[in-house]
Amino acid sequence: MTDLASASTATGQEMFPSGRFTFQEFLGLERWIDGDVVRVRLRHRPELMNYIGSFHGGVLMSVLDAAMAGAIRAQMPGCSMVTIDMATHFMGSTSGEINAVGRVLRRTRTLCFCTAEIFDEAGELIASATGSFKYRPAAAGTVQPTRE
Repeated sequence: MTDLASASTATGQEMFPSGRFTFQEFLGLERWIDGDVVRVRLRHRPELMNYIGSFHGGVLMSVLDAAMAGAIRAQMPGCSMVTIDMATHFMGSTSGEINAVGRVLRRTRTLCFCTAEIFDEAGELIASATGSFKYRPAAAGTVQPTRE
């Protein structure tokens, strides 16, 4: 896996919205493009844990959603989208650093279908998701989705 410290901004770090404090920044997500996938890292923070000391399921779902949306941005910089459907599967839990990988499965003119997985520090799969995203109307100068 590519380390964030060695990933340059030329690989797409600038593709992710910045300049304002969003939910993803609040969580502390680190995101970068690695070839045709997007990677997301989240380090342990006590306020993100549930009552048994593991990452809260809602936090894991947010990481999965961010990884899938990031995968779309990696393929279509400047594209804006909203999540319309997400199916999540929890297979384990962890309280240490988590790493997610997001991929685009298929794009159409109006929708994009993605998948994401979260791994714990030992590389064990702890959660996965599939999701569908609808493109939002593009602002002037942004990328319009095209059929592939």
